[in-house]
Amino acid sequence: MLSFEKVLEVFGDYLAQDKACEVLTTSRGIMVVDWESCKNNWVTSQLCPTPKKLLSVLRPSYEEYQGYLLTDGYKRDLTDQEEQDIKRMGEELAARCKES
Repeated sequence: MLSFEKVLEVFGDYLAQDKACEVLTTSRGIMVVDWESCKNNWVTSQLCPTPKKLLSVLRPSYEEYQGYLLTDGYKRDLTDQEEQDIKRMGEELAARCKES
């Protein structure tokens, strides 16, 4: 079953590595803050009142970060194969979040 705890556990290694992405607990739910996007220089935040929303925010952040790592900071474009591999990795993490 999808829960905040499960999503944070599955994405825990990613969150420990990506210092630009921070997860905060607020009185209204979990807030995900991207202090510095890998592709842009701006700050975003999204309130995640449900585990489903948290998953929908963390998965693309994880995928973007993997692209950043593979291209050494976007010094080149991702290949089609790399994009497919990153998407598959994101799908695998999302599936793990839904396991019991």
